[in-house]
Amino acid sequence: MVYYRYSWKVLWMLLQEKGRFWKLDEIIAKHSEAQTGCPITYSYTKKSSEKLMGAGFKIENAFVEHIFPYQIPKYVKYEYEFEWYFRYLPKSVFRILEKKLGWHLCIEAAVR
Repeated sequence: MVYYRYSWKVLWMLLQEKGRFWKLDEIIAKHSEAQTGCPITYSYTKKSSEKLMGAGFKIENAFVEHIFPYQIPKYVKYEYEFEWYFRYLPKSVFRILEKKLGWHLCIEAAVR
């Protein structure tokens, strides 16, 4: 699992940072975890994950999962309250969003 560059979370980060997409790597490192300032966080697309795996591996499957739905200030206090925009979203719609815009890019690969 690696972080997915085309995720809901990255969109949220860009909105928080007024759309400064030219600083995307810095923005992702700043907002990637529940606390700010993670020193290094990389994100990948399905295509760039091929380069990450290297020539010795063949990607057999790549899929996207997981949208973090909770309010972060409450979450770090072990309180699990959904963000307002996820509260009334049907679970089936949320699941579709996760499969398209999830934060985790899961890769299944085999040795060539």
